[in-house]
Amino acid sequence: MREWSAIVLAGGKGKRLMPLTALIPKPLVKVTNVPMVDYAIAHLIFADIKHITLALAYMGEDLKDYIKKTWTTDKLGDVELEFEIQDSKGTADAYRLLNEHIDSEKVVVSMADIVTNLPMKDFMDFHSEKEGLATISMKTVESHISQYGVVLLDKNRKIYLFLEKPAPMELYLSSMAQRTDLFLHTNIINTGIYCFNKKIGDILHETGLMDFGSEVFPYLLENQYDLYGFVKNYYWLDCGNNQTYMWANWDLLRHYAWPITPNGKEYDGIYVIGIINSGQNITIEKPTCFGEFVQLANRVKIKELTSIGNNVTIGEDTVIEKSVIWDEVKIGAGCIITESIICNNCEIGDNVVLERAIIAPNCKISDNYQIREKTLELGQQV
Repeated sequence: MREWSAIVLAGGKGKRLMPLTALIPKPLVKVTNVPMVDYAIAHLIFADIKHITLALAYMGEDLKDYIKKTWTTDKLGDVELEFEIQDSKGTADAYRLLNEHIDSEKVVVSMADIVTNLPMKDFMDFHSEKEGLATISMKTVESHISQYGVVLLDKNRKIYLFLEKPAPMELYLSSMAQRTDLFLHTNIINTGIYCFNKKIGDILHETGLMDFGSEVFPYLLENQYDLYGFVKNYYWLDCGNNQTYMWANWDLLRHYAWPITPNGKEYDGIYVIGIINSGQNITIEKPTCFGEFVQLANRVKIKELTSIGNNVTIGEDTVIEKSVIWDEVKIGAGCIITESIICNNCEIGDNVVLERAIIAPNCKISDNYQIREKTLELGQQV
């Protein structure tokens, strides 16, 4: 039996990310021209994990088709990649339904809808060293405690109390009960990547627990199983809504998630996958990234923190800044686009102004139209 394998949870609907997920599952949403599921798979392969199983649910067939097409044998080498479409009721339930696929002593459970440079190999080594049943990936944040929860750790990072989004009374009681050798942390978040020993599968079958964070971890502590927290300062972002999704694109362009970088070859902070067909007097600032078959007309300005996808045409004198443009998009002349997201298959007329706008797939915007801090829904025409 091998030492490590991995499960990637890739079944979420991405409701908070609508309308970006109107036609695709959340793991296929691209960050700097790379679907988030690709980041998750590459993360595990880089940690030398040879058996990865993806738990699919919402639009599972679409996601399965993409993975089979993209992650070919030539690309995977000796890595075995499987996928199962399931109707799970939570993160722990997804694991339970895949338990028969586990062929290792230890298992990493990861997510397909986050962007992180968590040092995965160090995380796995930490779990092996501590020899506990489970290890939670954690990082420190600057935020109010009510948003994330609290954790009680000792100096060896063993967890004695784990509360997600605790009520004020729970926090008060836990702080009163702590021993002198324990440390109460109110600025550490669970980043949703876990290491388990294989025994966790038996526990899940015996208990019927559905969710790791709210049910399984409190159960393990109550029953005196050893649970550890791997606490480091690394990059992690849940692309759960349009704002954090935008931030993820900016962060990768700024190398905040190094060594994760935008797709394409870098030219001094500008990432290009294919050839850009350009007119005259083009201005391209860094950092920015471009997909394939991008056409820029005369005097186009692509300003900092902009990600442009595949088969995008941009008309003369248009200025785009801090925005994310998906694939198959046509943008007219004289447009000003700032801090906006334009999804696939959209057509933007001439002299259009978009400011903090979200444009769903298949939308069409007429000439001289202005949209500020609003969202166009799927297929809308204005």
